[in-house]
Amino acid sequence: MKIGLALSGGAARGIAHIGVLKYLEESNVKPALMAGTSAGSIVASLYSAGKTVEEIEQIARKLSWKDLVTLSLPRKGLINSSKLLVMLKEYLGGTTFEDLKIPLAINAVDLLSGEEIIIEDGLVSEAVQASCSIPGIFTPVKWKDKMLVDGGLLDNVPAALLKERNLDYIIAVDVGAQKPLSTEPDSIFEILIQAFDIIQRQRDKSAHDIADIMIEPELGDITMWDIKRVDLIMERGYEAAQKMLGNIDLEKKQSSIARWFSKRKNRR
Repeated sequence: MKIGLALSGGAARGIAHIGVLKYLEESNVKPALMAGTSAGSIVASLYSAGKTVEEIEQIARKLSWKDLVTLSLPRKGLINSSKLLVMLKEYLGGTTFEDLKIPLAINAVDLLSGEEIIIEDGLVSEAVQASCSIPGIFTPVKWKDKMLVDGGLLDNVPAALLKERNLDYIIAVDVGAQKPLSTEPDSIFEILIQAFDIIQRQRDKSAHDIADIMIEPELGDITMWDIKRVDLIMERGYEAAQKMLGNIDLEKKQSSIARWFSKRKNRR
């Protein structure tokens, strides 16, 4: 059974994708195709390149904002994402999309045309950098003749990238918060990220119709910049996947899951 896995954007909340992957691996499920947006593209690229869940966990534990961003003069963005690119190249090297062990699609948005750009060729690290570049905060990324910014601007839960790809089922993970933040943002950086998150959530609804299963970790108490709560965020991702999929043996009972998905589709 060919399963597609779409991982959403969400800054620090994207760490929850690691917990989802951990549960899927424990269930002996390997996606045949992946799609990632922003933070989801980071996790998806590492996993598609052959990194184990344990290796990705260790990478997440090492992360800090000072190692990922460089403040810049606010001409095209408050932050330059060159450090992010350095980090990606440290773990991905010169990996191209053709080198990946699991096929991957990453989305970004061209500021010049306003169109969604689906990247499936070239250096994976550069595609991820573009998909993570929140407009107004990060400087845009030059790619061919385009000026790319965060794919979440148009499609933050990239289930649509997996449609018509000869897949049996699509599983999507949406790490958007389901309730208001419990703490107020206290900097322009945090306010801009939270505002972008609100815009994204309004556009995520269509993905819920496309995906056969939508996994939504409970992350309302986790801010998008709370990058140090790695274990808690991963645990929430694991628990959400277990809640949605735990009553189905994805490896041995494919006929059961097929009937489950069929009933769900018929209810739409």
